[in-house]
Amino acid sequence: MGKTTCASHLAYGSAAAGYRAIAVDLDPQNSLRLHFGIPLGEIGGLSRGELTAGDWRARLLAGAGGVEVLPYGASDATARRGLHRSMESPGALSAALRGLADSEDTVVVVDLPPGPSAALDAVSALADLRLTVLLADTASLSLLPAVEKGYYPPWVPASSQHRLVLNQVDIRRRLNREVTEFVQAQYPDSLLATVHRDEAVPEAAARQMSVAEHAESSRAARDMSMLCRRSLALLLNRAETSHQSSLWGPAL
Repeated sequence: MGKTTCASHLAYGSAAAGYRAIAVDLDPQNSLRLHFGIPLGEIGGLSRGELTAGDWRARLLAGAGGVEVLPYGASDATARRGLHRSMESPGALSAALRGLADSEDTVVVVDLPPGPSAALDAVSALADLRLTVLLADTASLSLLPAVEKGYYPPWVPASSQHRLVLNQVDIRRRLNREVTEFVQAQYPDSLLATVHRDEAVPEAAARQMSVAEHAESSRAARDMSMLCRRSLALLLNRAETSHQSSLWGPAL
């Protein structure tokens, strides 16, 4: 549903705003790296080692836009199962992620696999901001009750904020308009941003760069910029009120 594109642009925007931005890919599709110019032949990533904080820092790759990228990594079924088991070990993923945020000006953006997972459970216990990316269609509408009541684990901190993002909205389509209007009316406090369908997005992805760099004046570039500004505003308010030593970024 465009979650990886949104995650990559949150990282791009955080870096542009002056933060140390780290993009972490916990999705076995291993596609987050493609948004940052990481060579296609690069096989390194999380699935090729243990869940240790020092090891994760050593595996960060320099991506476009000043973003540091930790890919999922090229892996076979055995490696994927091993990483999954590691994520289920109490505290392992939490410790590894905390090891990345070693300064208060760090924003960690985590791209999660679709649906419930061990990664979702672990990251939800850490994330200051959780973004659920939906399409403006009836299938996404049907998921909203589950998202509200049972998608995230019960141990999510009370201070963790949750917001919705509508992606690939095409106002020329009647259904898209009606779904968007419904979500705007029913979830006015939860809807953080609306990202419109724009050919500049797949074009930018094909060139392995941000949509702002590819087409700065495009509607999608403005939408992604708004998404990032609002996300950072929520994180900053939380950091200022809780006096935390580290700033955790959006988990998608």
